[in-house]
Amino acid sequence: MTEHKNRILIVEDEVLIAFSVKKMLEPFFLSEIAHDYEEAKLLLSHKLFDLVLIDISLSGEKTGLDLAQFINDNISIPFIFTTALTDLGTLEKVTDLKPSAYLSKPVESVNLVTAINLALANQDNIFKIEIGKQVYYFQSKDFLFAEADHIYVEIYLKSGKNQILRTTMSYLEEVFPSKYFKRINRSVAVNPYHISKIVNDKLYLEDKVFKISKHF
Repeated sequence: MTEHKNRILIVEDEVLIAFSVKKMLEPFFLSEIAHDYEEAKLLLSHKLFDLVLIDISLSGEKTGLDLAQFINDNISIPFIFTTALTDLGTLEKVTDLKPSAYLSKPVESVNLVTAINLALANQDNIFKIEIGKQVYYFQSKDFLFAEADHIYVEIYLKSGKNQILRTTMSYLEEVFPSKYFKRINRSVAVNPYHISKIVNDKLYLEDKVFKISKHF
């Protein structure tokens, strides 16, 4: 069986540095390079990546900080900043964007690989669902429960931004991290972390009450 390698997007406008970083990652990860905000955004919109490595000072109108904001708003995958900028103003902006790590240039191979591995290890709290050409991202703490209705499953989220997916509970059971997705009957799966109480065959979650089947 081929060993699975995580996919990393390197966003760096200096060509030599970009290829140097790519070479550092080659033994451990699959990687692609984007040289500016627009190229990175295009790749992220059409391909799946597990982490993005972002140089803050990109050429063009938009910076790495803008790209990080795009990721937070649309994709919710981890990213790591690399930069030679260490002024207080930049550090404050970086902190607000909540990167997985912040590495000063020049980046050393050991530090880079370690930072990526740590960021990916914490990815258990974000999961990804692929249905056809659509990709959906959910945070574990936001997921409340899923309820099937014929050929659709509605994903209920604490944020209120529910999603209706054309899929099956069986498929979702395969792709969701098991500790966040527990079937309780044929049409409902819940996030155990949001259960209020269980009384006999009744499960209470938020303002909902579900019946627990003996078969699950």
